[in-house]
Amino acid sequence: MTEALVLVERDDTGRVSRIPIAPGVGRSSTGGIKALPSSRSPRSSYAALTGLGSIRHIFYDLFLPAGYPASVSPDYLQYQTYNALQAFCSSVSGLLASRGALEGVGVGNASASATQALLLTVLKDVFSRVTTIIAAYYCGTSLYPETKTFRFLADVVNDASIVLDTLIPYIGAINLSETIPFVPTGATLQIVALCMSGALRSLCGLVAGGSKAALTNHFASPLTGKGDVGELNAKDASRETVIGLSGMLLGTLLIPYINTRASTYIMLFVLVGGHLLFNYLAVRSVVLRTLNRQRTSILWTDYRKSPEVSKRRALSPSEVASRELIFETPMYMRDCNTGQIIGRCTLGAPLQTLMPLCTTEHIAAALQVFQKEKYVLFLADRKRWQSRGPTIFVCFKDGYRPIDQLRAWVHSMEVAAVLNDPHAAKDPATTYQVVHQAMALMREAMDGFVTCLVQAGWDTADDSMMFGSPTSLILGTDKDLQDAEINDQEVKKDR
Repeated sequence: MTEALVLVERDDTGRVSRIPIAPGVGRSSTGGIKALPSSRSPRSSYAALTGLGSIRHIFYDLFLPAGYPASVSPDYLQYQTYNALQAFCSSVSGLLASRGALEGVGVGNASASATQALLLTVLKDVFSRVTTIIAAYYCGTSLYPETKTFRFLADVVNDASIVLDTLIPYIGAINLSETIPFVPTGATLQIVALCMSGALRSLCGLVAGGSKAALTNHFASPLTGKGDVGELNAKDASRETVIGLSGMLLGTLLIPYINTRASTYIMLFVLVGGHLLFNYLAVRSVVLRTLNRQRTSILWTDYRKSPEVSKRRALSPSEVASRELIFETPMYMRDCNTGQIIGRCTLGAPLQTLMPLCTTEHIAAALQVFQKEKYVLFLADRKRWQSRGPTIFVCFKDGYRPIDQLRAWVHSMEVAAVLNDPHAAKDPATTYQVVHQAMALMREAMDGFVTCLVQAGWDTADDSMMFGSPTSLILGTDKDLQDAEINDQEVKKDR
């Protein structure tokens, strides 16, 4: 007699089921073999019997990505826990803000008209849309590499708009124009506050959307394999819907009892404080594996501190995450062993903006030194240096690669470390000798540095590695371009 075959299956929640298949038993009309009712392990059977297993299964199916935890990065659950708490606080405080905004457009005021409320809404919407356009122009290329900064900044801006909305009803009672000349009336201040609130909220939406896209790509990149970005977004939307609805329901129970100025601001203080705290904890829990300027500074400073090349290693992403600052000016180069700022560096600077800042000798020397590189490092005139080190601009050439961004930043840090010395040479020729020496050191150490980064788990192949895409690229001199054009024409004629 043939023994029964038992298949073991695991679903996307990790639940294991055993499916026995017995020959000759339960045959279908076509003569195939039917599977008997599945049998689970004793542990899963007990959980199903008590109802805990089915509840957990439903929870996983509804709110967690398929294949969790293998399909997401290790920091996913901790971030989403804090993110859920901050979203709950934001949902409740948003009701207070909505009440203030409605009072600002005339709800509850017998002298207000529907036309007036409509015009105020249109004016607020105009400011919101203009802010979106301006913010996208200035922040677009920084949203991906500076994800943590903008993620937290979005919530700070959102809380500012909430506080402003709750102040709108009380701003209308202010009337200092009778005693102080040229001071706007309370109604005018209300309109200004309403427009500012709309602008801040649109700024929050733009910044939060860009940073969320970067975080989604990160969470959908487990240590091995690749997750489903679309499914991850869908489950995030499900969680946010439930959390937002819960906060709205709780808020509707509390709002009728929060009708005085003192109670409003006590509740607002608690909610905004909790919102910012949970957001900070959420951002701190994220362990990004992509490089930006601050993380590269931490990695390079730690890598260079060991004099023996054989003993050098790169910090892991979790070690760097514990040391990086949430709010850090990206262009600052910092010696992360001492915390001292050693200079400023602007990556991807347009060449036209450098002409008033750099002397002719500096520009000529830089073009000569960087003939074989895909970037050019320019030093601003020493009179324009800050007290904390040199000011450096980096322009990229056509055909640069992501690794050239890393090389340019490391090169700039080595130059700044030497020139930050107040006794450093002031002569342009001698200064560019320092640049040339730093280039030789960077070339010698770069291969080993990149190898250690890959071994530590860093992603060095990301297209927007350091700062995004530069707005301008150097194509060469007019003579070089003309010669290239003539050569192309001659090749076409030969063909």
